[in-house]
Formats: sequence, C-alpha cells, structure tokens
Amino acid sequence: MALRQPGYEIRQTLVDAMRILHDRGLLNLRGGNASAVLELPDGTRFIYITPSGAIKTRMKPEDIAVMSPEGYVYEGKPSSEYRLHLAVYRTRSDVRAIVHAHNPYAVLARRLGLELRPEALGVEARYYLGNCVAAVPEVEPGTEELARLAAEALRDCDVAVLEGHGAVAIGVSKDPVEAVYEAVDRLEALEDLARAVVYEKLLRG
Repeated sequence: MALRQPGYEIRQTLVDAMRILHDRGLLNLRGGNASAVLELPDGTRFIYITPSGAIKTRMKPEDIAVMSPEGYVYEGKPSSEYRLHLAVYRTRSDVRAIVHAHNPYAVLARRLGLELRPEALGVEARYYLGNCVAAVPEVEPGTEELARLAAEALRDCDVAVLEGHGAVAIGVSKDPVEAVYEAVDRLEALEDLARAVVYEKLLRG
C-alpha cells in the first residue's frame, strides 16, 4: 500500500469541510474557502488552502494548494481570499485553521442592524462562539483591505461576519484537522444564532 504524503489528512479534511458547508446551505458551488496549518517538528509551517474557483462538491485532496506563511505558492492555485488567511495567521499565532462561508442569515441579520450576541442562545452558543461576534464592514472581496479588517476583527473574537459577504471563523486546536472542524462548528453556530435573531425580529414585527 502506498504511503500517503504529509498533509494528506488535512487536504481531505478541507475537502470534507467544504462539502459539509455546502450541504448545510452555507456555500454555493464555487463559494467559500478554508485553510489549515501543518507545522513540522523544526517549526516550519505550510498552509494548506482550498483552490480558487473550485466546485466545492467536486474537489479532491490533490486540488488543495500549499503556501508558505509569507505567501510563496508551493503547489496549486490558492483561493482568491488567501490574503485574508495569511493576515489572520500573522495576527494570531494560536490559529490552526480558518474557514470562510457565505452564511445567509448572518449577513441578513447585519443588514437589518441586528446584534449577534452569543449569550442570546445560551451556554451552547457561547461554547462555540465565545463572548463576541465581530463585524467587518463591506469591502471588496479578495483585497488587502478585507484581509486587514478581518484579521483585526478576529484578534479578540473567534468568528466575524463579513458584511454583505459572509462569515469567517477560526480553529485553535493544536491538531489542524480538529481545528478545521472547530471553525466549521463556529460557522454553523453563528448561522443558528443569526436565524433565531432574524425570526425573533419577524415575530415581534
């Protein structure tokens, strides 16, 4: 049996995460992106990131791109949002994974001017979302400006709404595979919170 190359499990997890988010209605076919960090014993870091323009339900592990933290591309064509990922990793050394989705209710809640407070849904929401949900003003996707604003927003929060765009969440587990799923959990919890807040607004009139 052939040996799998280092990082294969990360590649497969990123593929699986995108499919999960698509199945949950948090991504369209070409939307969203995710990355995770593989750190070698000597401290060298490789960033595995989903490719640009890929159909998320047809992605394969070998489609995943590989970069350095400085932005050098070793393999593949990274997501157009790679700047955001690199900026967050530079800002928070504890982050091991980043996932960006297009949460419809989270975006709608911000459009309606509604606050997304984790405590509104109790202990479970706070477990996944922490004490805060940051908000990033609407700017052009894929730009240095969005990268800078998102990294700053995630300095003290683990999830942020990108207004008019979607949401981004981080995972801090030492195991990058677990960190990816941690970030996915946060995005799902955010959408549950946003849906509840929007429904409450509609019911109250």
